[in-house]
Amino acid sequence: MQNEARLFHVTGTVQGVGFRPFVYQLAKAHGLLGYVKNLGNHVEILIEGNRESLESFLQELPEKKPPLAKITEIKIRTVSFSSYSKFIIVPSESGVFENSIIPPDTAICEKCRSEIFDPSSRYYRYPFTVCTNCGPRYTTVRTLPYDRENTTMADFPLCPECEAEYTDPLNRRYHAQPVCCPKCGPELALLDLDGNTLANGYEAIAKASDLLQQGSILSIKGFGGFHIACDARKEKPVRELRRRLMRPEQPFAVMAKNAEIVESFAEPEGAGREYLTSYRRPITVLPMLKQFNLAESVSPGLHNIGVMLPYTGTQNLLFDCVPDSVYVMTSANLPGRPMVVENKEAIEKLREIVDFHLLHNRVIANRNDDTVIRIVNGRAAFIRRSRGFVPEPIELPFEVEASIGVGAEMNSTATVAKGKLAYISQYIGNTSHLETFKYHSEVIRHLIRLTGIEPFHWGCDLHPSFNTTRFAMNSGGENTLKVQHHYAHILALMADNSLPLDSRILGISLDGVGYGSDGTVWGGELFESSYFGYERIGHLLPQPMPGGDLASREPSRMVMGILFEKLGRTELEKLPLRFPQGKLEFSAVMKQLENGVNVIQSSSTGRVLDAAAAMLGICVTRTYDGEPAMKLESAAKKSTHVVDLPLVFPKHRKSGLPVLDTTELLMGIYELSGKYSSADLAFALEESLAKGISELAVSLAARRGLEMIGLSGGVAYNDHITSCIAGTVREAGFEFLAHRQVSCGDGCISFGQALAAGLRINPRGT
Repeated sequence: MQNEARLFHVTGTVQGVGFRPFVYQLAKAHGLLGYVKNLGNHVEILIEGNRESLESFLQELPEKKPPLAKITEIKIRTVSFSSYSKFIIVPSESGVFENSIIPPDTAICEKCRSEIFDPSSRYYRYPFTVCTNCGPRYTTVRTLPYDRENTTMADFPLCPECEAEYTDPLNRRYHAQPVCCPKCGPELALLDLDGNTLANGYEAIAKASDLLQQGSILSIKGFGGFHIACDARKEKPVRELRRRLMRPEQPFAVMAKNAEIVESFAEPEGAGREYLTSYRRPITVLPMLKQFNLAESVSPGLHNIGVMLPYTGTQNLLFDCVPDSVYVMTSANLPGRPMVVENKEAIEKLREIVDFHLLHNRVIANRNDDTVIRIVNGRAAFIRRSRGFVPEPIELPFEVEASIGVGAEMNSTATVAKGKLAYISQYIGNTSHLETFKYHSEVIRHLIRLTGIEPFHWGCDLHPSFNTTRFAMNSGGENTLKVQHHYAHILALMADNSLPLDSRILGISLDGVGYGSDGTVWGGELFESSYFGYERIGHLLPQPMPGGDLASREPSRMVMGILFEKLGRTELEKLPLRFPQGKLEFSAVMKQLENGVNVIQSSSTGRVLDAAAAMLGICVTRTYDGEPAMKLESAAKKSTHVVDLPLVFPKHRKSGLPVLDTTELLMGIYELSGKYSSADLAFALEESLAKGISELAVSLAARRGLEMIGLSGGVAYNDHITSCIAGTVREAGFEFLAHRQVSCGDGCISFGQALAAGLRINPRGT
């Protein structure tokens, strides 16, 4: 049979995942000759042999690829026969690295895990054991191509044994860039607050375990930053950690050895269990068991808890010391600020927070927080898309020019895009803080460097005071496009569902606040949307926010704003409201409302939920973002009676658009207080709000001939509200769209901005 030659170009996640040695072994198995080499943004394969062997190779290439590899495209062409004498792996070439895909960090694989527990293995109890199928990747990369000398592992020259494995194409550690062993790799140490070394290696882990069991609080360095840990089964250390962090109520995530231990305090079922145990190891928000056997202060006032399983060697060895232990594992940062990543920084900044440090001497090139996922309406919803997923690209259903979206202000990310790929950064945080804004700039520079995409078009928020907006205007100049916040949400939703360019949907965007195109504050929006513009066709009734942003921190202000025109001072004083300055502040708010001074109008859905939580005495003071709404949802879970609240849809006197009257919903709660429990009324508020929004959406969609209705925004994390909206939409015969790969919240804003900028559109909003 005559020999032939073919040239393959394979794109996707094919670097740092054992793809070249896999190709080498597959070619050898089929008796093929030629080479495989990494070209930065793809892998090139030249194979020569008979046609039957070539066809078998092509069939098995995507079928048998390594577990972490992801092939997005294979281009093949017939070339001239070159008569290679064998099949070889050619060293990486520097050159074009545009759209290069660096694999994300993943949990230690079972083979490596078994080695660190095998006394006969040279990796016994060595926490940095990895292979091509696991371990840190993105957090180690300094520049491209993805070779060891361009990562933080360049600081650790390979010993002869590791060199032999690293250069053997038949070994699973072939070109695994983080590969190392106790002789040549990073070292672990336990330090006191002054930086004195108390123990090294495995002894440091064993002593850290003892300290945690004794009630101490430790910082523990991982792949992409530091965690702060304490015993989650004991109230005393958890409460002490809250005091030190000044986080009185915000829930802590916990870590347990395996799913069986998790089952003793939570319900890891269905998709929740699948994500919890996956190689990506996100924090998965799970329902608590009624017989909750952890400290109540871990997740106060909530019905669920964030849980993750060990993903580093250090964590696996730590939990082996006390197998039934459960530890708080919260990011080592103040709210909205960047996570601590450097050893010196940890010793200095965490001095008043922790008692000891368990750290290693490998540099973290890219800070990367834990991913957080919750199952909403039967599907995974990203609360935070970060470790385990970043920097995997989102595949687009169309091509865009080189663009960047710089995100909003809170829960910010950045996105670069070109062609059919968009790269969303790790979680950044609250860019109103100078430290976080500097980190935002660093992330953008690094993302551009790693992807090779030099953005020409810039997208940012409409809000003129955001640091991210000013950054984009200074960087992109006349090539900067301002994109309305809620429209960015809907653009992200459309692309997340792979809708083609000519698509039109009714987009529902429900969140806290966003700067509207009319200069007012939006947050409960219904748009007719395409990729080329939007029309605001409905919204929630705008409500007074006395004190402006103060009303988002003090939900009692929202109650007064919403009910001011319905109830007198005497009735308002009887409500279970709370103000930091007591009656004096109550009187000040009344004067603001009476005189219309320092009162802004907002259609925010989040503020309505806040007001309901305060009015029912469920949460009268907000200590963290989303707290009142989260506690309202948890209270609603205890409901035992169905209560109907009035749904009224007047036309708004200013916009002329149909609105859901949220004042009537709150008045319904007021009139039924005392007749039903706070749980029943919390459920009724959520149910009625969801029904009102979805019924309005269905009516408008039918009138405009739209077949799809989608939901985005932070309120979409509420399982009750989302499930109710989805059910109403589907029952009416419409297709319901939810996010799939990107965050429902403001983490998707940069994605929507990049799309608008990359399509070179000036999104028309009316």
